[in-house]
Amino acid sequence: KRTTSIQVNAVKESLGSTQDQIQDLNEQLSRVKYQLEEEKRKRRLAEERYNSQQEEYESAVRRRQKEYEEITWVKIDLEKAVKDKEREIERLKLQLEEEATRRRNAESDISKTSMRVHESQSQYTELQLERDSLLSKLKLMEQDKTRLQRLEDELARTKLSLETEIRSKQRLQDEKNAMFKEFTTIKTQFEVKETQIRHCESDRDKADRERMSLKSEIERLMRELRTVEERYKSRLLSSEKEASELALKRDALEREIQLLKQRPSSLTRQTQTDENVPTIDPSKLLFDGVRRKVTAHQLCDCGIISKATLDDLLKGKKTVDEVAVDIQLSLKGTGIIAGMTTGAQGKMPFTEAKNKNLLNPESALMLLEAQAATGYIVDPGFNERMPVDTACSRGIVNTEDRDVLLKAEAASMGFKDPYTGKILSVGQAHKHGHIDKETTIRLLQAQESVGGILDPLLGVFLPKDLALDRNLIDEDLYRALNKKPTCYLDPATGEKITYSDLKRKCVVEPVSGLLLLRGPEKSMTVKGIRGEVSVSELVKAELLDKTDLQKLNEGQLSCREIEDKLKSYLYGSTCIAGIYDEANDRIMSFYYAMKEGLLMRGTTLELLEAQAASGFIVDPVNNVFLTVEDAAKRGLIGKEFKNKLLSAEKAVTGYKDPSTGKTISLFQAIEKDLIEKGHGIRLLEAQIASGGIIDPLESHRIDVSVAYKRGYFDKEMNEILTYEGDDTKGFFDPNTKENLTYLQLKERCITDSKTGLILLPLKDKNKEKASQESRTNILRKRRVVIVDPDTGLEMSVREAYHKELIDYETFLDLSEQECEWEEINIKGPDGSSRLVIVDRKTGTQYDIQSCLNRGVIDQNAFDQYRSGKLTLTELADKITSKTSSSEMTIAASNVDDMVTCSSPTQVAPSSPTVRKRFSSISITVSPPGMFDDQSPVAAIFDTETLEKITIPEGHRRGIVDTITAQRLLEAQACTGGIINPATGERLSLEDAVHQSIIDESMAAKLKPAQKAYLGFEDLKTKRRLSAAEAVKETWLPYDAGQRFLEFQYLTGGLIEPGNGRRITMEEAIRKGWIDGQGAQKLQDTRNHQKNLTCPKTKLKISYKEAMDSCMVEEKNGMKMIQASSISSKGISSPYNVSNPGSRSGSRAGSRSGSRRGSVDYSSTFTYSFTSTNFSSNSLC
Repeated sequence: KRTTSIQVNAVKESLGSTQDQIQDLNEQLSRVKYQLEEEKRKRRLAEERYNSQQEEYESAVRRRQKEYEEITWVKIDLEKAVKDKEREIERLKLQLEEEATRRRNAESDISKTSMRVHESQSQYTELQLERDSLLSKLKLMEQDKTRLQRLEDELARTKLSLETEIRSKQRLQDEKNAMFKEFTTIKTQFEVKETQIRHCESDRDKADRERMSLKSEIERLMRELRTVEERYKSRLLSSEKEASELALKRDALEREIQLLKQRPSSLTRQTQTDENVPTIDPSKLLFDGVRRKVTAHQLCDCGIISKATLDDLLKGKKTVDEVAVDIQLSLKGTGIIAGMTTGAQGKMPFTEAKNKNLLNPESALMLLEAQAATGYIVDPGFNERMPVDTACSRGIVNTEDRDVLLKAEAASMGFKDPYTGKILSVGQAHKHGHIDKETTIRLLQAQESVGGILDPLLGVFLPKDLALDRNLIDEDLYRALNKKPTCYLDPATGEKITYSDLKRKCVVEPVSGLLLLRGPEKSMTVKGIRGEVSVSELVKAELLDKTDLQKLNEGQLSCREIEDKLKSYLYGSTCIAGIYDEANDRIMSFYYAMKEGLLMRGTTLELLEAQAASGFIVDPVNNVFLTVEDAAKRGLIGKEFKNKLLSAEKAVTGYKDPSTGKTISLFQAIEKDLIEKGHGIRLLEAQIASGGIIDPLESHRIDVSVAYKRGYFDKEMNEILTYEGDDTKGFFDPNTKENLTYLQLKERCITDSKTGLILLPLKDKNKEKASQESRTNILRKRRVVIVDPDTGLEMSVREAYHKELIDYETFLDLSEQECEWEEINIKGPDGSSRLVIVDRKTGTQYDIQSCLNRGVIDQNAFDQYRSGKLTLTELADKITSKTSSSEMTIAASNVDDMVTCSSPTQVAPSSPTVRKRFSSISITVSPPGMFDDQSPVAAIFDTETLEKITIPEGHRRGIVDTITAQRLLEAQACTGGIINPATGERLSLEDAVHQSIIDESMAAKLKPAQKAYLGFEDLKTKRRLSAAEAVKETWLPYDAGQRFLEFQYLTGGLIEPGNGRRITMEEAIRKGWIDGQGAQKLQDTRNHQKNLTCPKTKLKISYKEAMDSCMVEEKNGMKMIQASSISSKGISSPYNVSNPGSRSGSRAGSRSGSRRGSVDYSSTFTYSFTSTNFSSNSLC
């Protein structure tokens, strides 16, 4: 030992001197780098002076020629100095690597010596332990003898106390029975009273319905009475008119008879034209039009009255009032929709109806526009017609709607042409671009339904054909109106409707004769999760059928009975309410259980989030359902959880869309990336398990099938949620340390007999059991949780590394400690089988039989594992403590023999997503030398589903990040085209989009890479430039150009555009594409950019490293990079991290299911991927 110690000290001194030399070399290297930077700075300054004086050179070339030559020589000297310094740096790097090699050799010698010392110490320790164990056995035998005597005395005392307890228990039982009888009596009385109240309520509802039916019958009779009166009035007017016409005819005939009886003399004979007929001044023949007076001649010109009627007016045979009655339709129209009426609130203008939420703002504005376009805004309360400005001053319309209504009013008054000053109709204004077509058609439809197209110059309504002849509308508008477009909204249904159909739905006010829309009557509602829910909505949600609605209307069913029937859908929740502590026989909330150390922080947050997403935070002690805010006020949750629970509560109240401001459902929030997908699916699972998905707009639960019909989620999400065997296990069982779905966790709960709440029991760990429980699941996980010392928040290893709480070495060390063990049975071609345990995070696996043969574990430990006394994790810990895991790690790049692995077809995978993608596949892994090592990465090999997929498909599955996917496709595009993994064919971007290998957005990103292969066209010379030349001409950014050049160099050489020929570095230098320094940078593959994230290890790698780690398909030499959602180094994916606040073990999306095996490339066994899952009663 002394000699060994001396050797160790000597080696340590040598190592110290070596480190000093390395430190001196590093200092020299830093000084050289500083000098190099100084020289570069001088060079930049010289070049800037050269650029600033370039314009002066053109005007004074001769005067500045000498200075230009001096600066040129200075530049040449600087470049030489820089190259000398770079060569010096390379020499120092080589020396540094040699020193590092010597240091590693020294460290290996030290480690060997330490191993020998450690073995000697372990042998000595074993002897001491054996001696101590014999002594301890002797002491234990003496203690057992004393303890047995003490136990006998304790047993006698226990018997006495037990008898006393039995007597007290009997007394308490008698008291309990008496109290129960009293409670039963009170309960019976309460139920009788409640039944009487329900009967009273049903009688009252029935009386209300009868009153409403009678009221509606009275209104119907009044409407019929008004119709009859109007019909008889019109008949009376027509009869009076006919009588007056007959009287006039009779007078005319009598005058003619008198004239015939007279015999005029020949001396006094006159012609009829010489007789003086009295006429009326035409200027006095004025009719009241819309907003203006119109003369009889104008009415005759536009065809409203005939020439004969005009003559009668001029001769006084007819009066203006008589003619006005005949042309009332053209002068005033038939009437516009004046307002809205409800049974309880009476008639009101549209603005008031909008403010009372009886009419939506869009529909109200359209109806007001129709009023303005036909002449006036109507106040139905006082039956007054007024202009828009007067209506604004009186509050009939809102001020913010004034400008829109003035524009609509111009349809009746006329639009003034700003260029000519002429008055234009609404159709002519549309033709001049003053109003859009949709608004024009809507206003014209309102005018037409009232009486015709309104002529703003005359103030009268004209038929549509006459309006077309007078150029008030054009052919396009004429055809559009003939199609009867649905321009207005039905307030009752919200559907599109024409203005004429809307008028037919109106009621006529009996006194004034105004047309009024019938407002919505208050519907029957029941109590919902966050508000009132209408019974009609429950019918739409398929929670009630039409027979229930009929019974409700007939009084056979009350609202209270509906609430009791649909209690699980309307309010309350069947979520896990709290904790039952078996050790202390008490009920606790999750938060108090965490405070007392019974639950972990992450588990507590998950269970509280499930409560909040199910509707309420539950107080299991007092049986109270609270919102998150109320629960925080009562101290039921802590402040550290409040914000996260408010976010989870939005699954009930709805999320606000930042683009539209509308309330959207949980699934829509997931689609818009407002919530992380895995976290959202976990909340949806909790909702389904606690009663159904909650509709945030209607405030009640609905079944998954109804939610799918309403479009709350797509087909993929519906399949995930309705699949009963879905193994997205996002919740943690604190008793068995298993990951379960929320429904599975509920099945392990108990129901409180007093409150009916569901409670999660916490087993008494100190209670001895007669028989040990067998394993319920062979899958076991171990997570490493790091606590922030400042905030006290728990986080995963990766989160701690990103927050710089741990360094990179610690990050790798802790990541390797996280494990996820699984047992797999493997069958060989000869029918033999072997048992293997696999760490699904790292791929490490151990053959149990091999470990037994080598003595790593003994048969006793294996028997204990089989009987359930030893868990899978404990067995794995025994093996890993005595075995180096490095020798078991699988690496595809180190395969020496060709191995064929076939995925099974006889066993269906459990996850629906995996089930869709599982297919039989044969992959052969061969040594790299057998195939072309210079082809780009063509596809991805999904190690979870064992299938070859395209790179975009890997990105969609979440196993490759966006940047890596784009870089891999860029390498294909810049070396010849996108590769079709099915055929190996190279495709252009257009063909790849057509074959759905990539989408159009990705094709747009890959266009520069394709130009790096086809060439960049020089606009001046029309010559195609290579990628290197395009970088020099600044047609291509430097970073992208350098990346494309690396891809081309690694796959065979730089590509000459036009013919696709590969050229060597020497030829590229001769052509002037790159210089010597650029060529050296491309050839130094160790320093290439690490711009990819390895889809398997989740570490940063270069494209060269990605090519080296690829698998190669035998039939076509296609390279496939391996990918999985879990890192082979134990590192979770950096682009698939769980939502903050959720447990790191929770996985996101539909791909979070368990894998059913692992590929072993080091043997020729064919796997049957059937994990053995033991139930709780399968083993004894």
